[in-house]
Amino acid sequence: MLNKRLEELLEFAESTDLQEVVWEKKGTLISFQRCAQLEKPAKTTAAAVPAAVSASAPAAPVKAPEPLVIRSTMVGTFFRSDSPNHPPMVVEGTVVAGGQSVAAIEAMKIMKDVVAPSTCKIVKALVANGHPVEYGQALFEIEPQPEEPANV
Repeated sequence: MLNKRLEELLEFAESTDLQEVVWEKKGTLISFQRCAQLEKPAKTTAAAVPAAVSASAPAAPVKAPEPLVIRSTMVGTFFRSDSPNHPPMVVEGTVVAGGQSVAAIEAMKIMKDVVAPSTCKIVKALVANGHPVEYGQALFEIEPQPEEPANV
């Protein structure tokens, strides 16, 4: 009974734009909270630069900007394809539209699609097919792409 209720609540949460769903009945509390999938990894702070730097000192190397990533929204098993006999949904270099499924995560026999937050190119897959993932773990490194203009 609880698994059926959990499935219904997951479907409801996915079908709405609500940021949080809380359900409580007879001492059982179930809560879901939506989080953004597109974010930059935390930046590390640079060491303090000495106050007296000579003019002949070489300039510090310029770091490349941190890559954007698609993160896991739940704990479970990561799958890159719909079934074992199908190829991966995306490979490195694939350009996907916002909302397009790029993988799936399974937990307790419930599959949840991992979707692209916006039009982007898959730069690198960071998790192998069939491996466990944690909440918030980076799954794909992505590069934003310009949106296609609508034909008028």
